[in-house]
Amino acid sequence: MDFIDFFDRNKILLAIYPLHSTHTLQPLDVCIFKPLSTTYSNELSAFINNSQGLVSIAKRDFFSLFWKAWINIMRQPLILWAFEATGICPLDTTTILSRFDQPQPTEQDSRENSTSVLSASDWRKIDRLLRANVDISRGNEAKKLSRTIHHISVQNQLLEHENKGLREALVIQKKRLKGGRPLPLDQLDEYYGGAIFWSPYR
Repeated sequence: MDFIDFFDRNKILLAIYPLHSTHTLQPLDVCIFKPLSTTYSNELSAFINNSQGLVSIAKRDFFSLFWKAWINIMRQPLILWAFEATGICPLDTTTILSRFDQPQPTEQDSRENSTSVLSASDWRKIDRLLRANVDISRGNEAKKLSRTIHHISVQNQLLEHENKGLREALVIQKKRLKGGRPLPLDQLDEYYGGAIFWSPYR
């Protein structure tokens, strides 16, 4: 609670991300770390080239090299773009959801599936269908229904993404727990692990 109270006192918005999602939702992971790492690597290469490989990099050289990369990358335009690219500011959930959207079906597929049931991931189609049949601008209930559909769709896609990762983790764990073939330790003394033993004196 001390951590949360500190944020409240200083008017800092606290963002809590779902598990295994920071690579998509966290501004530093999405936009900052990669160019920072690349720029720092370039500084290291320049240091080695300038010294012609005669001087090794010591701990005391780290900060000066890293600081050059830091001041080149941590600029206001890139920081603002990082928050925009993750849909935080301005708030736009479609920025993230568009990365998980399935390819749009062809016109023929759309005609064939026009009478089929829409899944929760097709919230854009559901919203267009709702707007085509209900005047959302005139009723609060219709707006509430549209927001509810969107909320359910977001939760569904996040759960599907997390379930996929959990299933992959279970497969890996099962492979690790699966016993291997036992070693043939009960073989005769003349067994040499499958290798052919030949001696002219035998």
